Amino acid sequence: MKKVFCAVLPLLLALFACAGCFTPNIIDTPDTEYEVSLDVDPDIEATLRILVPTTDGGMEENYINALIPGFQEMFPHVTIEFDRRAISDERYVETISSVISSGNIPDLFYSNTVFYYYLISQNCIVSLEPYYAAEQALYDQTGGAEGLSLETDYYENFFDMSSYEGRRYVVPRSMDSVVTYYNKEFLQDAGISPDDERLESTEENPFTWNDLLSLCQQVSDYILSEQGRADGYSLAYALQADFDWEAVFNAIMVSYGSQAFDEDGNIAIDSPETLAMAEMLRGMYDAGRIIRPVTSGSSFANGMTAFHFSSSGPSRMATNAEIADDFDALPFPLILDEEAGLTNPAIGCGFAGWGISSTTEGTQRDLAWQFLKYMISEEGQMALINAGLATPSIRIDLAEEKQWSKGYEHINLDAWLQWSDYKVSSQFFITQDPSATFDIYSALQNFMNNLTDPTSMGSSVRSVEMCIDIAAEDLAAAVR
Repeated sequence: MKKVFCAVLPLLLALFACAGCFTPNIIDTPDTEYEVSLDVDPDIEATLRILVPTTDGGMEENYINALIPGFQEMFPHVTIEFDRRAISDERYVETISSVISSGNIPDLFYSNTVFYYYLISQNCIVSLEPYYAAEQALYDQTGGAEGLSLETDYYENFFDMSSYEGRRYVVPRSMDSVVTYYNKEFLQDAGISPDDERLESTEENPFTWNDLLSLCQQVSDYILSEQGRADGYSLAYALQADFDWEAVFNAIMVSYGSQAFDEDGNIAIDSPETLAMAEMLRGMYDAGRIIRPVTSGSSFANGMTAFHFSSSGPSRMATNAEIADDFDALPFPLILDEEAGLTNPAIGCGFAGWGISSTTEGTQRDLAWQFLKYMISEEGQMALINAGLATPSIRIDLAEEKQWSKGYEHINLDAWLQWSDYKVSSQFFITQDPSATFDIYSALQNFMNNLTDPTSMGSSVRSVEMCIDIAAEDLAAAVR
């Protein structure tokens, strides 16, 4: 079984990104400690190359474009170039192989909650700890007038999500937290009042998984009723959950104490905790029109599901004409049931951002840092917000002031910020060699689909025990 290699040894690579295509290390041994300078000449003439996805409708490139004018006010002779690549869970390994093989390495690598681990295995990005330390020292020396302090001004846990062996590698552009959208009109049609106490989330009355299940069952009963069919909901479902999304399934697994691997890297999916979780999810599938199948054309966006797990902000959700005026939000439901022994609820969250290439050195690396620092400055964050970034700012002040959601004050915006102590990022791959990350991810996605959409591939419905056995086999194959 593959384990994460010790940091004092080079990370060995024996991964084929595609048939006959060997993925080399970008460099042999990246520095973890290096000299930095926070004083970059404003008249420097240079070009920064930034890796951006081409598979997101231009979203990330749009964000970088929004940052360029403000950054070039600071450094007017710096040119920004884009390295545009197809980036997805299925193609990330192939993409990084292509980047490395090209020899034209970007200064900034795009990454997210899962991708960063693979970038570290390829020695593609450097630890940012030297910059964080220098910025904190400057912040302390100037009383906060210069430098930056993650602990004071930012949601530091989102920076920590890109950690490896105690070092952080990626600067997040924003904070992504899973929330529960609901269609107000749909619920009212189903006889659920806007004042229903289940549609609340306070310290005294948190929104829980049991609340969600109760609401979904009521919606399902309505969908299956003669009135529901007459009202046009015959094809509808109660919940668009996207259980194969890691931010969702990871939170559920963590809440139940279910693990893909134990702390020693041994496969641990076949456990009483996993069985309890699996039986709960299969029960949702069996209980009528609750879980929307992946293959269904019904969705929250077209008004045909009542609830939806998403990390999108309200302005992005409002672009869907069918629900533009009919949605509100709650936090991700807390899986909290003391009688069942469920006392450690989790909320899925993650990040997208950029890390500095390990081939970028000296003044060029310092310049790349200046771009990332500008990205998370107040001015940079407002530029992203004005460019359409609809999720909370990584800055505490802008997030709590709701600067990221102007015009949507009627929505429960605290849904994105509530229960911060329960927020967890995906860590199901950290005991394994990073090259196995995407196969592990695929194995867990298949597991969730087998439990919650068991006939999507035309097969007969497998028992939850069979689903767990298949998951164990897939995980073994992933790390073999």
